[in-house]
Amino acid sequence: MRQTHQWPMTCSGRSVHPEPGSLDLSRAFLPEALAGLAAVRALDSDDRRRMNQIRAVSYLHLFDQLETCLADAARAQGTRDMDARDTLVPLLHLDSFDHNELFHGFERAFERTFPVQPKLVPRPADLDEILSVAAPLSLLVVALHLKLVTQQHYLACVRGDESLEPTFVKVLKEHWAMECGRPRSASSTLAIQQALGAALPGRIPAALRDYRRIMFVCDDVLRRQAELDVQSLEATREDKLAASERQAVVDAQFAALRKTFITFGIVNAAFVYAMRALGPTAPAMLAGVVSALSSRED
Repeated sequence: MRQTHQWPMTCSGRSVHPEPGSLDLSRAFLPEALAGLAAVRALDSDDRRRMNQIRAVSYLHLFDQLETCLADAARAQGTRDMDARDTLVPLLHLDSFDHNELFHGFERAFERTFPVQPKLVPRPADLDEILSVAAPLSLLVVALHLKLVTQQHYLACVRGDESLEPTFVKVLKEHWAMECGRPRSASSTLAIQQALGAALPGRIPAALRDYRRIMFVCDDVLRRQAELDVQSLEATREDKLAASERQAVVDAQFAALRKTFITFGIVNAAFVYAMRALGPTAPAMLAGVVSALSSRED
């Protein structure tokens, strides 16, 4: 019988993830489908590799920020409003997002190995604000979005790519397993889908409206991180990029982040299917979010 590894547990019942060791900086960390660097002519191969590695740590950091803000908002809404608590049961009872130590352990290993400390967005107050007042049903939609994005990233983009840095791949595999690959995770996702299917029709318009608003705020957070990623790259080069080259790199990285965190989720087939439970207009609304984001002014 094949043995399965069990992470050691703390007294609180949460798993303790072993600290990653030295990272192989000769390799890319993110697959090109998520990094979006191949077409950036302003960077040579060394700069592309460094930017890929910087993007890897900011990728985990962004997930940590999004998930933490969402989980805290769900708990706050559930505490102050019993009706909201009933809606948010899948997020409150199943501990849907609990990856902080996994992500932070990798960040610490990265800081020990990489020549500079990467710049990362602080906890976004604008995201906290919009989540605190959003319809509870919209928080379930965002949670499902993030879970399915995690699944798509690992299964479609990372798994089987032996060129990637192995320690980072293990982190992504564990993230996927925590979200989608274990029975408890699958139960959490199913509970969210069932709650969306049972939503009262009168609550759906506000949920769709607030999901759109949340995605726009997330887009702003991604834009800020893209700028910080380029600042981190310039620190490794000990030299500023020319203004035109710099803007090209920022634009490319922002586009890649938007695709990675927002577009991949909205066009995910499982997500579109789940949204049909909210009514025939929901898929069209989702497509409209992608279109609206692409036409935003810089």
